[in-house]
Amino acid sequence: MSQNQQLYQYLYQTITSQIYNGTFIYGQEFPSQHEICLQYNVGITTVRKVMKILAEEGFIHTAQGQPSVVAYRISRENQAAFLVQSRDEIADAYQGLGLLMPVLYREGAKRCNASDLRYFDHILNSVSEQMELQDHYRLANSFFTAILRPLKNKLIIDLELDSENYLHVPYLSFPGVDNPFATTAARTETWFKNAIYQIKQKQFDDFCDGASELYYASGQRVDSYLYTLDKYTEGTPKKKEEIRWFRAKVHSELYARLAMTIVRRIISGEFDNEPYLPSIPKLMEEYKITKNTARRVINLLNALGIARTIDKKGSVITLKGDITFKSELNLMEPVIQERLSFFLEALQIVALTARSCAASITFIPDNLGSSMENRLRTASDNRMCPLSFQLLINAFIQLLPYHSLKNIFRQLDDLLIWGHYMQAIDTSFYPDFSDMAPAMDAVVAALKDQRSEALPDAFSNAFSMVYQNVCAVFSKYPINPTFNPCCFPGK
Repeated sequence: MSQNQQLYQYLYQTITSQIYNGTFIYGQEFPSQHEICLQYNVGITTVRKVMKILAEEGFIHTAQGQPSVVAYRISRENQAAFLVQSRDEIADAYQGLGLLMPVLYREGAKRCNASDLRYFDHILNSVSEQMELQDHYRLANSFFTAILRPLKNKLIIDLELDSENYLHVPYLSFPGVDNPFATTAARTETWFKNAIYQIKQKQFDDFCDGASELYYASGQRVDSYLYTLDKYTEGTPKKKEEIRWFRAKVHSELYARLAMTIVRRIISGEFDNEPYLPSIPKLMEEYKITKNTARRVINLLNALGIARTIDKKGSVITLKGDITFKSELNLMEPVIQERLSFFLEALQIVALTARSCAASITFIPDNLGSSMENRLRTASDNRMCPLSFQLLINAFIQLLPYHSLKNIFRQLDDLLIWGHYMQAIDTSFYPDFSDMAPAMDAVVAALKDQRSEALPDAFSNAFSMVYQNVCAVFSKYPINPTFNPCCFPGK
């Protein structure tokens, strides 16, 4: 499946969900193609394809030279039922994003320049008594998106825009149900003033705390509202479906995600006693994929130096170091540079947010530390290798208590497979990794002793060290000058 196919399916699912839940209501003017491009951060070709499908299926009505109109009619009770069915997922997302996003806002704020600050003042001056409620939230979305842009990380912008669309809960008027989203110009103006003042005065931790409080308070109001709505949905069938609201997957095609799944199985030791990896027919059967997709999985594992296919026998694991693939790789190729960029962007998010997210961990399985320690014994002494990093992030994801965070980090992990390309870079470009082993061992010690309070520092130090070392490699390696890896913000 191509990235464009995945993206149009994501956009189609998001918009139809918003029609079902009452964000877009019957008879309302539908956003223009340009507005959809901006709101969902997608290209015009994708938007045109989705709008064509929406029109064919009766969700919108289009006419030459006129705005499109929402044509799908749904009762308020069914809208409420659609919202209520997602109550747990929305609450989980608010809790998870409340740990993730404020840290990214803080790091973006640290890198804002004079032009950014002038734009923030422009947003503040745009607040007026004549504003509609939706305008208050539109300004807030513009503010937070602008704060993140200095990080120069496309995945972070995707995460911000996707969370805005998914967490948007429309107000449905029922007797005795107050609008939980109501606000005033004075309240909005005060919040912006405080936030902008904190950024200008470099009070970044205070700004981060304020953003965390905003997520918490908003989550509480939305949950209370959905709880109240539930009594109006009795007897109304609830349309339950999985909503994939974060779309890092559109940057990683199906065969690449399946290759990463195989890597995880290798790391877990599943194939330790097997002479060969699953064959192409076995992959087709196990994952319900075509022969072409299965072949691309094996070819990618070979291209990354993870496996080596022996003619008429099968594919063997080469994670311990196979250099035969290096001469076949050209890191100057645009497609490889794009994949390396996604790898760095995903790794940056992990490094920046590990401490905050790990602070939510309260339960550690008894054998996790010992299992990780045993697997690390097969890694290199400095622990700076794909095996050790995959063990680290697998443990991190396993321990996270919120489904939303697991979803986000698992999709980021799918993009980290492209880091295997770095094995083609000569070791003379690598810095001293002597500090990596103690950092990994600190994580293992915290897991073995079941000291959850030690995990934020341990995970943060390990991931940050990996990211800084990777950036050090690319700062020295002679690569295309247009390749611009995102940098690590100062603390």
